[in-house]
Amino acid sequence: MRLVTVLLALSPFLAIEGVLRLLQWPRFPPAADPFVDLHNLRPLFQLDTENGRMAIGPERYNLFRPAEFTLHKPADAFRVFALGGSTTQGEPYSTKTAFPQWLQLDLQAAVPDRQVEVINCGGLSYASYRVLAILREVLHYDPDLIIVYSGHNEYLERRTYAPYYSSSPLNRSLSWLAGLRIVQLARNLAGQSAQRPEPREIFSSDTTILQAEVDALLDYEGGLAEYERGAPWTKPIVEHFRWNLQQMCAECRQVDVPLILVRPVSNLLDCPPFKFENDPRLSPDLQNQFDQHWQTVRAALEASELSDELGTESREPPQPPSREQALEELHHALAIDPEHAGALYLLGQLQWASGDYPSARETLLRARDFDVCPLRATSELADMVTQVAQQYHVPLLDAEQLFSQRSPHELVGSQWLVDHVHPNLEGHQLLGYELARLCFELELLPPPADDWESRRQALIAEHLSTLNEAYFHRGQQRLAGLRLWTQGRAKKIRSQPSRSSDPPQS
Repeated sequence: MRLVTVLLALSPFLAIEGVLRLLQWPRFPPAADPFVDLHNLRPLFQLDTENGRMAIGPERYNLFRPAEFTLHKPADAFRVFALGGSTTQGEPYSTKTAFPQWLQLDLQAAVPDRQVEVINCGGLSYASYRVLAILREVLHYDPDLIIVYSGHNEYLERRTYAPYYSSSPLNRSLSWLAGLRIVQLARNLAGQSAQRPEPREIFSSDTTILQAEVDALLDYEGGLAEYERGAPWTKPIVEHFRWNLQQMCAECRQVDVPLILVRPVSNLLDCPPFKFENDPRLSPDLQNQFDQHWQTVRAALEASELSDELGTESREPPQPPSREQALEELHHALAIDPEHAGALYLLGQLQWASGDYPSARETLLRARDFDVCPLRATSELADMVTQVAQQYHVPLLDAEQLFSQRSPHELVGSQWLVDHVHPNLEGHQLLGYELARLCFELELLPPPADDWESRRQALIAEHLSTLNEAYFHRGQQRLAGLRLWTQGRAKKIRSQPSRSSDPPQS
C-alpha cells in the first residue's frame, strides 16, 4: 500500500518527464564522453574553399580512403554517411567493393532521376567512441541517412577505466537526477541554461587521453601479450559502447536525421580464438589436471587442421587417442575451466563434425566470447546494438542473422567472410542490398519500379568492369598482412608503455 502511495505521488512528475522526453526539450548540447578524453580528435573532412567541397585529407589515408562531397547538398541529392570501422571501409580490399558502394548503386538504380551519395567514413580500427565523433561531425553536412556498423574494435585501444571504478554510487545518482528533463526545465525556469552534468564532475581526473588517431595494441611488437585473461575490461567497455550508441541515437533523433544501426557479424566456424589462456584462479592441482586433459586432446588431434590452427606442437605417440577420447577429454577439461576459449573451439569443431549443429553453434559462440584477444564483437556487444536500437526505436539491420540464415546450419564461416569479421564481395553486396530494401521500407525513398533488379544488375556489372586484377591482388596482400597483425606479429616499437585499464588498488 505504501508503494502504491509513493507511485501515485510521483506519477505527475513521471508524466511530465515522459512528455518532455517525447518533445526532446530542453535540448542538450552534445554530451562529453564520461569514460575517455577525446579533445585530441580532429574533424575528418576539410573544406576546399576553391570548389566548395568537403574531403578527407591525404594525411588521414593511412586509416581512411578518399571521399568527398559538396558542402551544400544539391536539391535533388539523397545523401548517406556510412560510419564504422574496417568492415564499413571494405577491408581487406577497399571502398570500391564495400557495402556503402553497393548501397549507392542499388539506390541509384531505384531513383535514376536523383543524385545518390553514399559517403564511406569507415576508419581502420575505429571503435564506437571515435565513430561517435565522426557522426557528430557529419550531422552538420545535411545527411538524409546515417548508417553505423560498429562493435568489433572496442578492445583495440588500451583505456584506463579508473574513473569508472572510482565513481561513487552517490555521484552516479546525482548525475542521473541532473540529467532528467524535468530538472533541466526547473533550471531553465530559474534562469539557468539547459546543460548536461559534466562527466569530469562525476569521475576522477585520471582519465585516458586518446591520441588523435588509433593507437591499437596490436600495432606494436608484443601487443598480443597485453591481452590477459581476467583483465577487468569487460564491464567498462560494454558500458562505454552502450553510452556511445545511445548518444548516436539521441543526437540523430534530436535533429531528425534517420539512423540505421547494423548488428555486426563474425566468423564462428572457421576462426579459432586469437588467444587463449588458463584461468589464473585455478589451483596448481586443478591446473595440472587441466593440462593432462589438454595434452591428451592435442595428441588426439595433432594431425588435424584443428591442432594446426591452435598452434599445437607435433607429437608422435605410439598409440594416439581417438577422437571419441578427445571429445571426452575436452568435456573433462572444460569441467575444470569452462571458459577456456581454445578448448571450447575444439569442442565446437568436433560437435560440428559429428553433426550436432545446435551444440556446435552454442559452443563456438562461447569460444568467440571468451577469446582473450576479442577481435570479434562478443555476444554482449552485439546484443547491445540490438538493445539500444530497440530502446530508441532505431531501425536495425541484423547482419549476424542475415548471414546465419544463408549459412549451413546457421553457422557463419568462410563462405561469407574472408577472415574473422570481414565479408567477401558477395557479403558486402548482400549488406548493400538489404540496406537499400530497408530504405524503401522506411520510406526514405519511394519504392523501386519493376525494372529495379535489372537496373541494379546493370550498374553492378558496369562498376565491376572498372576493377582490375591488381585491385583484388592488393586486397589479398592486405589480407595476408591483416592475418599477421591478428597474430601479434607487428614490428612497431612503443616508445612508452601502454596505460593499464586495471581498477585502482585500494
